[in-house]
Amino acid sequence: MPSLRFCLAFVFVVGLMACDSMELTIAVNQREDGWLEVVNSNDRVLEDAHLVIEAFESEGTTRPCGDEDVPRWEPGQAIRVKACAEKTRFTLTTDGETARFSYSNGQLYRRIGRKEVPISR
Repeated sequence: MPSLRFCLAFVFVVGLMACDSMELTIAVNQREDGWLEVVNSNDRVLEDAHLVIEAFESEGTTRPCGDEDVPRWEPGQAIRVKACAEKTRFTLTTDGETARFSYSNGQLYRRIGRKEVPISR
């Protein structure tokens, strides 16, 4: 019989995954001029997309860098955002779905709770 601790941990992880969309995704391209291109890498148009950009500070805190509202975000379409830190966090919300990402040193990660999982290109 599973322990209570295991059952609680399982319910917590499933709850976290239920909050974030695992299907919603982006790609990030770093430009030489200090800007980032955030690309809709989904196979569908995103309606009323909202992208929040945050700088991840070395102390583990974040600070706002900006946000973008995109009424209609076509697949493959890029949004230019200023790279505001060595590590940048993105939160994408559209149609009731939310997905969280971070980008650092050319690598994009999906944020699941406090964990960051690399996304292969």
